[in-house]
Amino acid sequence: MSKKIMVALDNSDYADKVMTQAVELTGLYNTRLHGLAVIDDAYWADMDEPFASQTRDFWTTAYSDVLARCAKLAEGADIYFDQEIVHGNPAEQIIARAEKEGIELIVLGHLGKTAAQGFQIGSVAQKVAAFAKCSVFIVK
Repeated sequence: MSKKIMVALDNSDYADKVMTQAVELTGLYNTRLHGLAVIDDAYWADMDEPFASQTRDFWTTAYSDVLARCAKLAEGADIYFDQEIVHGNPAEQIIARAEKEGIELIVLGHLGKTAAQGFQIGSVAQKVAAFAKCSVFIVK
């Protein structure tokens, strides 16, 4: 039986470390890897146009770049890697997508783009670990 593995990626340099670990686990289980990047729309919810559109476009491009970089890591390890970008609350989206896709293992980092905010370090990882119905592998 092959496990269904999801890697949740944010827009940080730490994403490479998370992806490297996910690729290694995927290779051990000889399965496919699903990449998920969640853009938190709350960042521009109170912005006026055209700033909201510009911010949305910036984050979409940034996350696309992260996924492209990670796809190269998977390709180098001969791992099938499908990917998607969704919008919403990161923890909620990761949990919901994992349930929808029948994911058995979520791989994510403990520290990401919210690290600069200090008090929120690891908040997404904590929520996913607490509420996901599958196993969660947190990369440190």
